[in-house]
Amino acid sequence: MSATRLLVVDDEQDLLELLVRRLKRKGFDVDSAGTAEDALELVKKNEYDIGVYDIRLPGMDGIELLKETKKVQPDIEVLILTGHGTIDTAIEAMKVGAFDYITKPYNLSELELTIGKAAENKALKEKNDSMKKIIAQHNGFNIIGDSANFKEVLEMTRRIADSEVPVLIEGESGTGKELIAKALHYWSCRADEPFVPVNSGALPEHLLESELFGHARGAFTGASQDKKGLVEAAKAGTLFLDELGEMPLALQVKLLRFLETGEFRRVGDVRERHVSVRVVAATNRDMEKEVAEGRFREDLYYRLNVVKLTIPPLRERKGDLPALIEHFIRKTKAPSKRLSSEAFAALEDYDFPGNVRELSHLIERGVLLSKGSMIGAEDLLLPHAGKTKAEAQVRLSPLCSLEEVEKVHIDNALKQMNWNKTKAADVLGISVRNLYRKIDQYGLKE
Repeated sequence: MSATRLLVVDDEQDLLELLVRRLKRKGFDVDSAGTAEDALELVKKNEYDIGVYDIRLPGMDGIELLKETKKVQPDIEVLILTGHGTIDTAIEAMKVGAFDYITKPYNLSELELTIGKAAENKALKEKNDSMKKIIAQHNGFNIIGDSANFKEVLEMTRRIADSEVPVLIEGESGTGKELIAKALHYWSCRADEPFVPVNSGALPEHLLESELFGHARGAFTGASQDKKGLVEAAKAGTLFLDELGEMPLALQVKLLRFLETGEFRRVGDVRERHVSVRVVAATNRDMEKEVAEGRFREDLYYRLNVVKLTIPPLRERKGDLPALIEHFIRKTKAPSKRLSSEAFAALEDYDFPGNVRELSHLIERGVLLSKGSMIGAEDLLLPHAGKTKAEAQVRLSPLCSLEEVEKVHIDNALKQMNWNKTKAADVLGISVRNLYRKIDQYGLKE
């Protein structure tokens, strides 16, 4: 755990040096300044947990310094040092954001105790800010699967959950990579800290950097205030980088530096920040091929690929179908409905290019379209039903390539969604940007 970082500001040099030496001996990381102006320069360059400000300073006084500090670092806790004749002013300082005040001459032990309380208060605020999000995430966490190959993945997940090393999760779209990432988090000692997912393919490069690392006020048009990034939101918890293969090369350099040092800068800021998080990444691409073709940095790949978890596709774990089907039906508005034997047989024969996500959509559709208590095969509207003979042969031929299967499946998804690319991308479990790339790759036309 990093030491509490303090900024002590007092124009009485002897007293300032004494206080700094004492606090450093107590294990605090301390910077000091003799004027408010010098202190503000430090505030703009470094991040502090606690400020200890004398109320009477040459030039700008302690209250003005408090106000200016809060503009730059809203989460800092500030203690005001005051003489007996300025207690009313110190109380006024608390109204504008000071944590507490201490009268001079003060007892050093009392000051240390108050600094400790301020540090605890700051940590409690940070914990409370993320608690609602944590509870919501934890309540939605559920893993279903008893097939041998899937149980191997779960067993490995349990074994490495408490480790600090990065993990790379590979698997086709819809196999449940985020679910395994959540398992790594909630089965670990970080379970009470934030789990923060980042979709690397959902935003343009400049917005993704700001989303990931945050930005300073004025960094770009519309940046009216400082904003923490998701890296900081994940402090002490897990940062989940989904669709890793979509990350732009320029941002990969900054991610590598963060992984190696834990340090980063917000967009438009010169101040170095440090945060400790566990990084888990996921991809549906062949990352070794991406590296070989120059689309992904080799050093970043090996930095993330310390431990690899490969999730089997649903077609390789058909034994989990009954439990998954029951689970998805229970989640609908008609949990008493059942699947007919014909419908179950049709699903057993289906290859599930979209994996578990596609099964979820099929069941939701079947429940919606079925008229009675039983879901028939015709209610599922399986993608290959009604295809041309040539398309069916491509889907069923054991000699066809994965690219051919993918092309047919993407084309079918686009047709079913009337070429609404946003909806089709959601069904396929890929980003819209990735879908456009596949459309160009396969020469698909509306």
